Amino acid sequence: MSRIGPSARRFVCMPCRSLQVLVLAGVLLAAPGAAQIEVDGVRPDPVDQSFFIDAISFAARDGQGSRIDIFTQVGYDILSFVKNNDLYDAAYEMTISILDSSNTLVSEKLWTEDVKGVPFERSVSPGAVSITQRSFAVSPGQYVVRVIMRDKESKMSRQIVRQLLVSNYASSDFTMSDIMLLSRVSVQGERRSITPSVSPNIGILPEAFFLYFEVYNERKRDSVTFVSSVLNQKGDKVFSTDSIFVLKPGRNEVILRVAQPNLPIGDYRLVVQARNIRAAEEEPSLATTNRNVIVRWAGMPRSVRDMDLAIDQLRYIAKDDEFSILKDAQTTEEKQTRFIEFWKKRDPNPSTPRNEKMEEFYARVEYSNKHFSHYLEGWRTDMGMIYIIFGPPNNVDRHPFEVDSKPYEIWSYYDLNYSIIFVDETGFGDYRLTTPIWEIWQRLRN
Repeated sequence: MSRIGPSARRFVCMPCRSLQVLVLAGVLLAAPGAAQIEVDGVRPDPVDQSFFIDAISFAARDGQGSRIDIFTQVGYDILSFVKNNDLYDAAYEMTISILDSSNTLVSEKLWTEDVKGVPFERSVSPGAVSITQRSFAVSPGQYVVRVIMRDKESKMSRQIVRQLLVSNYASSDFTMSDIMLLSRVSVQGERRSITPSVSPNIGILPEAFFLYFEVYNERKRDSVTFVSSVLNQKGDKVFSTDSIFVLKPGRNEVILRVAQPNLPIGDYRLVVQARNIRAAEEEPSLATTNRNVIVRWAGMPRSVRDMDLAIDQLRYIAKDDEFSILKDAQTTEEKQTRFIEFWKKRDPNPSTPRNEKMEEFYARVEYSNKHFSHYLEGWRTDMGMIYIIFGPPNNVDRHPFEVDSKPYEIWSYYDLNYSIIFVDETGFGDYRLTTPIWEIWQRLRN
């Protein structure tokens, strides 16, 4: 039995008409962290790069209220295919639930998505995906979107939960919907085909990508300037472009082409402002819409948000000369080149775009930050260091309330025939390492 997902078919829309979608299928894993460290060899899941959802709000097509469009994407690599003659089939169940701010179910859709007649080469292709789209009529307000995908063959389920604010598009005579990312737009005669990018990663999109949104022009303006900007985590503008667009009264579908800005790895905010033509910088915009985007290269875990920090965290596994080379890099390009080279040497399966070793490492970093942080980031603590270097212990012996001793824990690693002791000297959860690990650590690094 192979494990795999469908190729993205195109989403077709006709000029000056509502967006229509040829559906496909998917979801994203968002597993909550445990309150205490996992034991018995259980590893934290690496950030899943095979599941994504995009939840976008628009004005309802009938002009009454609003709607949410949910796009989901699942990679063939997490579907279980079964051979059927010379081809392969798979199927999965999808459930999308919309809950309001009081956690009351507002709407729900359930269906089965079949993936049939797939050649073996495609069933194992890392780029093959299935995309679906469903729409939900809602009132303006705050919602929770919950998406669950269950593979029918393996019975494995994956889930993502996301919050979404749905705007009141009737509150003004000029408003804009949320933004949908597109990886491709093609036109054949009067027929326009668009390919959505369900992942928020603009770093893997082509040399140019596209933004799709709707403008509700009850003010009947004939043209505006759209200013598209990318802001970094500090709120600084790192990229900006503008274009003039001719509008008609009422609903307008807008597609803007954006040249690939080639930004450093990081998390960003994409902002589109509608402005009067030739408006001064200080003049208020007519309307604004925005969304979060990320920049990662293919195979890069989403938890890696800052290149300098990602390099610092390698001090636990890099050899001294390797770490010096990484730290000596001056430019962003040098850092990324050396970082890629470092991980390429450790890729257990170079023939695939994924680097499981890198995914595992940064999954441990992320787990440490979630579970061992106090006044230090979790990865900088003693427990975080041990967890990153050695992984989850096979057994944890906790002693938080001993009468004649300070709180302590013993982590046992059976395959290393080694136990590590941490003591909380202050009583505030700051467990410090008391066991020497230099010799065994150097053995693992070499």
